[in-house]
Amino acid sequence: MKKQRKILWRKGIHLAFSEKWNTGFGGFKKFYFHQQLCILKAKLGRPVTWSRHLRHFQCRKKALQIQKTWIQDEPLFAKAKSTVAVQNLSTLSSKVKGKDTKHFISSSRTFLKLQTEKLLSSVKNSDHEYSGEKSLLKAATDIPANSVLSQASDHRPRTEPQASDPPMKFNGESQSPGFLDEVMKKYGSLVPLSEKDVLGRLKDVFNEDFSNRKPFINREITNYRARHQKCNFRIFYNKHMLDMDDLATLDGQNWLNDQVINMYGELIMDAVPDKVHFFNSFFHRQLVTKGYNGVKRWTKKVDLFKKSLLLIPIHLEVHWSLITVTLSNRIISFYDSQGIHFKFCVENIRKYLLTEAREKNRPEFLQGWQTAVTKCIPQQKNDSDCGVFVLQYCKCLALEQPFQFSQEDMPRVRKRIYKELCECRLMD
Repeated sequence: MKKQRKILWRKGIHLAFSEKWNTGFGGFKKFYFHQQLCILKAKLGRPVTWSRHLRHFQCRKKALQIQKTWIQDEPLFAKAKSTVAVQNLSTLSSKVKGKDTKHFISSSRTFLKLQTEKLLSSVKNSDHEYSGEKSLLKAATDIPANSVLSQASDHRPRTEPQASDPPMKFNGESQSPGFLDEVMKKYGSLVPLSEKDVLGRLKDVFNEDFSNRKPFINREITNYRARHQKCNFRIFYNKHMLDMDDLATLDGQNWLNDQVINMYGELIMDAVPDKVHFFNSFFHRQLVTKGYNGVKRWTKKVDLFKKSLLLIPIHLEVHWSLITVTLSNRIISFYDSQGIHFKFCVENIRKYLLTEAREKNRPEFLQGWQTAVTKCIPQQKNDSDCGVFVLQYCKCLALEQPFQFSQEDMPRVRKRIYKELCECRLMD
């Protein structure tokens, strides 16, 4: 009796770890089998008192239960899944042929048939929903969904996509670049892209007004931006370098950093090189901490007194202001977008100019200096656009343009500054 039990034990263990359990019953996955393997091993570990036929019956019952679980958890992704369910039904019925298991086989056949019908109906419904969604998208745009903005890269106007045109997709997955791909390549992100730019490009290409489809366009732009977050875009101009972290300060309500201020000031100075000199944003801080000797070499190659206008950005930790020096009438002016007047900053600049005049042997600039606070200027209405106002002040003063901007114009001004930095030139 003990010898017979030992034989049954070995056969039971062999059956439990056999590949037949993994592939023989309908091809169900090993993952589902391993979930029930611990139960089988626990049963086989006890003293076996039933016959070999009964144990075989219990194992087949457990295999049917696992097969049911597999069919219930199978994802409904394609029509091929329904054929798999039919193959599983035929495989299971051919594999399980026991006299005492007819009841379970018949019940499982009914269950599998119901599951197969459910699979087929679900696949049909999913196909119908997909086609309905596609037709709805087409009806909402009146043009193919994958050619709305991508075909905008072609400059020839047309109202319908041509069959001879190469396939172009909105998200840039095709080899042919789309409109958003061009923006990303040129600017490194979609920050300077405005809704007006997109609608204008679409109107030029398709000769149609897309203003009533803004939600669709905004959704596509958002999806494209989510797929292209990382970028190694950089800008080099003279001794300046901007990366995406620097350019990101121009997005939304972010505070502008020193790198953006200094490079934009370099663009302003190069636009009118004989008239304007733009000081680095670290100039005033260096002057305060180390005195004149700390900034003496900053104007080694520049004669400040031959310029017409000096632009000095002042960065006081959490706020940007601007000091200007008009050398023709010796007036030092202070510009602040919050109406604040830092008198000590103006006094520091006045003392610097007097010392510089003595060092450069320019006695005519040792007297006659006046200070002024400019009040009737555009003011900010938030706590984040002070740097943008300073750059706008600088540009208008350097190019002798009136201050025709306000807080409502700041989103547009941010986008324009972004473009100017990327293209290394000032725009109108």
